[in-house]
Amino acid sequence: MTTSKDNSKSGAELRSVIVGYGRAGRDLHHRALREAVGAHRPVTVVDPRPADVPGGRWVPDVRGAVDALRAGGHAVADAVFHVTVPPDAHLECLERLLAAGARRFILEKPLAPTAQDAAHLVDLVEVTGAVVLPMSVWPASRVTEVAEGMVAAGTIGEPVAYHMEQSKPRFRRSLETRGHGSAFEVELPHQLLLALHLAGPVAGLTGARAWDLPVPSGPLPWLGGAEVGLRHASGAVTTLLTDLASPVRRRRLHVHGTEGTLVADYPVSGDDDFGQVRIAGRPVRKVVADAPLTRFIGQAYAHFAGEGPAPRSDLALHLESMRLLDAARATATAGSPLTTKEAAA
Repeated sequence: MTTSKDNSKSGAELRSVIVGYGRAGRDLHHRALREAVGAHRPVTVVDPRPADVPGGRWVPDVRGAVDALRAGGHAVADAVFHVTVPPDAHLECLERLLAAGARRFILEKPLAPTAQDAAHLVDLVEVTGAVVLPMSVWPASRVTEVAEGMVAAGTIGEPVAYHMEQSKPRFRRSLETRGHGSAFEVELPHQLLLALHLAGPVAGLTGARAWDLPVPSGPLPWLGGAEVGLRHASGAVTTLLTDLASPVRRRRLHVHGTEGTLVADYPVSGDDDFGQVRIAGRPVRKVVADAPLTRFIGQAYAHFAGEGPAPRSDLALHLESMRLLDAARATATAGSPLTTKEAAA
């Protein structure tokens, strides 16, 4: 469900509760929230570990957050709950919050560890009538919006193929944590969501592969990178590539049309929040200020307050993306992971 029935509070008046204060909660959601809605807005953080919360307060559990809201004269249903706990805890966390009266959520991706678990979560949301906005970075990007506008204007004719690469060096993090079992879980969820958003429903996979990450101590299976091919119901094809041994960062989309190719470069980090959109071989280039996470949070709060549409993505799109990711992973793992040398061939 993606509409808000209570328009009595503005986005600035809605209370914020961040459930889970690890990297996603602290460095992504809270930072974007300060930028989008106001640096001094009161925030309650729920985490079993004590946390220093700039301009806010820490409580150890959901009950503490509910009590704090009510003590301040705020209805639980009027608060926005950012669910940033690990994906395997999403369903239980939502059940607990819904039982306490919460009805507005921003849910960190992925929805759940598997597509089957995600389907259960979607069913729960439908039954309760809650408003759950899953985090969708690239559909909320201004680079994406500008690229879509140029394609819609006929700048490259009819789109026939999409290619997106999201690559970066990820050696140290892969060595220090095995939170991800394969390259399919790092950047590809973002790319699959964007592919569905831009090119529409998928008729089937055309292929999937993965390869090892080369490190001095020995290759790390499946963590070097991955590639997925899709054929859309429209007839267009998409190739998604992520190289986690790349010496440079790249977030680039190509849209190949019957009359040219559009190239969109997304900001590669928070160091410089500008992207570019151009038409290959033509003197057409647009430089775009882009902070998609902040933009998504701002749109979400405006929607919760009845002041604007929901961000451009929904639970159904996320669920379909997860199903495709499961299928791609199964296709790739049916064989052995490629070595770096084989992947480059």
